[in-house]
Amino acid sequence: MLTYKQGKNFFALLKQVFDQHFDELNTLDSVVGDGDHGFTMQRGANEIYRKLMNLDCQDFAELFDLAAVAFAECGGGTIGPILSAFFSEGGVLFKGKVTLSTKDLARFFKQGAESISQVGSASRGDKTILDSILPVFEYMEEHQEQSPEQVLERAWEISKEAALATKALVAKQGRARFLKENSKTYQDAGATSFSWMIYALWRAATNESPILVNDTTQPSTFHPHGKFINSPDEIIRQDNKGLALAYPELVELTEDGILIRAKLKDPGKTGIAIGHGGGHTPSMGGFIGPGLLDADVYGPIFTCASGVNIFKTIQYADRGAGVVLMVSNHTGDVLNARIAERRAKQAGIPVEFVLLGDDIATASRDQLTERRGLGGLLFALKIGGAAAERGYPLNRVAAIMRTTNERTATLSVGLGAPTHPITGKPLFKSKEDHLEIGTGVHGEAGVYRGKLQSADEIIELIMKPLIPDLECFDEKKYLLFINGSGGTSRMELHILFQKAYTFLEQHGIQPIGSVVDSYFTNQEAKGFSLSLCAVTDEMEMFWNDPASGPCFHWPYQ
Repeated sequence: MLTYKQGKNFFALLKQVFDQHFDELNTLDSVVGDGDHGFTMQRGANEIYRKLMNLDCQDFAELFDLAAVAFAECGGGTIGPILSAFFSEGGVLFKGKVTLSTKDLARFFKQGAESISQVGSASRGDKTILDSILPVFEYMEEHQEQSPEQVLERAWEISKEAALATKALVAKQGRARFLKENSKTYQDAGATSFSWMIYALWRAATNESPILVNDTTQPSTFHPHGKFINSPDEIIRQDNKGLALAYPELVELTEDGILIRAKLKDPGKTGIAIGHGGGHTPSMGGFIGPGLLDADVYGPIFTCASGVNIFKTIQYADRGAGVVLMVSNHTGDVLNARIAERRAKQAGIPVEFVLLGDDIATASRDQLTERRGLGGLLFALKIGGAAAERGYPLNRVAAIMRTTNERTATLSVGLGAPTHPITGKPLFKSKEDHLEIGTGVHGEAGVYRGKLQSADEIIELIMKPLIPDLECFDEKKYLLFINGSGGTSRMELHILFQKAYTFLEQHGIQPIGSVVDSYFTNQEAKGFSLSLCAVTDEMEMFWNDPASGPCFHWPYQ
């Protein structure tokens, strides 16, 4: 039997394992994303350990619930809510239990896998953590009469083999799915992390005690080159605090870290809320105020806010008429938003889940729900925010925002990598004079690569697929938004914009509203995105309504 003491040791060993292996997990993740999976696992494991030092759980249920909350609030991204869903099954199964048999563990892995499948819409073979969990469950179920110590040693080998086997799979979930066949050859980071979790559980079952050389529960003092920060652990809180202090007439930072309107919307009006990853400043914090957002919460650097905190954001945004929850179509954002939506409905708050995806590089128009969210969500926010401010009901505001998203198309261009504000390392490798079209917000691979061309030639390259994508709409009145990635000067953005504006006119399209700025950034990444929106008369009316946020004023003042 696995004792409660061994269970506590498991989570302490989990901290030790991810303190030792976070760097290699980051490297695995960097192939398809922002290279922070190891940090995410380390952050979650460290939070569990910190809580265990201050709490005395009574049984395995409380222990696993503690882990579920820690991963939800501190893990973030995709893996945070996935592991939260996984461990919460133990909280249900193990009430009153202070020992666990192999049969108990098998049931836990089975139900944990089912929960992950439900929350993440994933199946075996999709190149996810499930590809490592399910073989372990099957082996345990076949050998449930043996002791946990005996079974877990072999289970670790099985999970390692399963993680390695993901190299042959095409990713069907997460940001890696956008790479399609190009997602082959790399090993899935989530499946690899699960194999390390099985290793820690096996070592706990053998009564091994952790050796915690470095106490990473303490704030880091590392100062990456080229970044003006105090502590990496304080980046998001201090970013938000600075925003609220700079614009007190518009934004307030609550004690639990939510950014809200300083002057609340009138009671009885629809609220608008969002949660997202930090590091993209000003991002949505710059859009809180009249005619825009009611509440916003940042997650850790490049990691979506937890479902727990997004739920709190919904609560702050609610003025008695329900809340539109804006969700940029990225896996972590969607998973956390689903958790928040469920909690809000349980609390009796009506919520409309509005999924926003505008990146034409990731899916064709007939697969609109597969498109990744990029800068074009500005249009849905501004137009929907105006409708909410006018007093339109929840379902109508949500419908207007969905229509706006359907009529939006975006394509991005990347030239150079930013450095991670915590590690000081580039998020990805970039070549000099290299151009990539269709990149994601963290530098995810694009759909076209070539040598750097002139600004006019680049605009022509990206306009050619953008305009046909919107040809299905009769209206030839477009909104035009050029968003800088953080390291592209306003001079360059204006040069790009003048070509985009004249290109539209030459093709019989009237630009009726334009925005040029760096709102959704990726630190100092070099690049931009161009978004178009084909508007109806009603949408144009909403677009022209006044709005005021810390970083966005309309009409421009």
